[in-house]
Amino acid sequence: MRLLGLRLSGLSTILTLLAAVPVAAQNGPYIGFELGIGNGASMVLDGTDNDVATTCDGWIVPIDGTNAGCDPPPSAWSSDIGGGSGMMGGLAVGYRFGNIRAELEYTHSALSYDATADLAATDDVTVDKAQQELEIAETRVETVQYESFFANAYWDFVPGARVSPYVGLGIGTADASIDYFNRWKRNGDPAAITTFAGHPDEESLRRIVAGTTTIANTKLQDSVSAYQLLAGVDFSLSDSVTLGIKARLVEYGDFETGRLHWDQLRSHHSSRGPGGADVTYVMSSDDLSMWGVSFGLKYGF
Repeated sequence: MRLLGLRLSGLSTILTLLAAVPVAAQNGPYIGFELGIGNGASMVLDGTDNDVATTCDGWIVPIDGTNAGCDPPPSAWSSDIGGGSGMMGGLAVGYRFGNIRAELEYTHSALSYDATADLAATDDVTVDKAQQELEIAETRVETVQYESFFANAYWDFVPGARVSPYVGLGIGTADASIDYFNRWKRNGDPAAITTFAGHPDEESLRRIVAGTTTIANTKLQDSVSAYQLLAGVDFSLSDSVTLGIKARLVEYGDFETGRLHWDQLRSHHSSRGPGGADVTYVMSSDDLSMWGVSFGLKYGF
């Protein structure tokens, strides 16, 4: 045991000395490349649109002044989406001066979520639809991608050492995109639909609505602000080349799309009726984030 302790003590001393050995050509410009894995956090996706109650859908029900709920507040819903994982990579150009490095970085992250979640209605009109006619209300997120540009600043604790740990902070922007599918399906059994209770054409209207779907199948996009916390260790391979490992946590600003048309609304055009106002929706989220671990190579000039 004493011999093992002496060996471990000697190894620790050697590693300490190696870390302290300086290498040349520390200051100046460099370029860097990295590749690694990313993990996207779970998110809540919120939606809203300007749809009307089914009893005011001019494609289905004649609008004659007796229809109720034809000017409701915006519909609203949300869904909780679990996290995802995938690959990330980046390119960087920077300049080192002493303990400080300044850097411009581009990163691309493609995270596979493959997550399906129930849609929860949060307004009275949509709640009524869910109770009176809906059989399925679900959303699915396939892939989330970020094309990010950061200005980073690093502090190297022991610049010039063989082993050099560091921390950093970056701020920037990102083009975020979410592969999004949303489906609201009416009950296929007309007898299960109570939307038109009391209407003189109740039976025929039930049959018209039964089985119809409202579908969105698109890529949600927005440009958002971003910041990241960074930490890692670089290992010097030569005077100009270092190999390193880096961890990062990235937080993104509020995400919100422009107004989008449904692919189909109750199995017809995305509008309130023939010649009527278009029905459009907006999706948003305020909790997009990811973390990643990557291996990188830097070359100094």
